Amino acid sequence: MSDLECPYCEADLDVCHDDGFGYSEGVAHEMQCYECEKNFVFHTSISFYYEPKKADCLNGSPHRLKIMETSRSTITRCKDCEYEKYEWKAGKND
Repeated sequence: MSDLECPYCEADLDVCHDDGFGYSEGVAHEMQCYECEKNFVFHTSISFYYEPKKADCLNGSPHRLKIMETSRSTITRCKDCEYEKYEWKAGKND
């Protein structure tokens, strides 16, 4: 899928974002078509997509916990919500 279509020749074009070009909203971005070589402007519009999922732990059920061990800590995270608990392990210098 291409980013946009040339308003002159309708060629499918991709915007090169390598240097951050084309990301700012409320600005006319100038671009040249790769096919017809005409200059044109485009505006960026950013939208959000939200994906809901059940979190029964926020409604009275227990958290579904995942425990991860590292050399310095134990991290306990709920698989459904943002609950997180860190337990630091005692080191040789403690």
